[in-house]
Amino acid sequence: MTDLASSSRVVATDLRRAERSINMAARDTAQFLLTTLDVTETHKLSPPITHRTVKATISALAALVESQEQMALRAHVSIERAGTYLGLTETNWGEGYPKPGAAQEEDDKRQLA
Repeated sequence: MTDLASSSRVVATDLRRAERSINMAARDTAQFLLTTLDVTETHKLSPPITHRTVKATISALAALVESQEQMALRAHVSIERAGTYLGLTETNWGEGYPKPGAAQEEDDKRQLA
């Protein structure tokens, strides 16, 4: 991380990785909830037996959704804003091409021209 552009790529990569991890955790937790409910139904278990597990899993999903909001809507936007303020471009954020939002804006501009 010797210059600002390479540092920003590291930050962007870690941010994307964190966002992906939260999405994967939400998916896996939702799958666990479905499996728990399926097992309860298949084996004709009484709902009170799994109530605590289901309730805890739903609470975990709610926490993951809140985490998504914090990362995607707060941290992501904040880091991009700081990068723009520092003079970084979309390509400074890694992978060598503009992010989908920026690419879409360019396509819209071309269509209007």
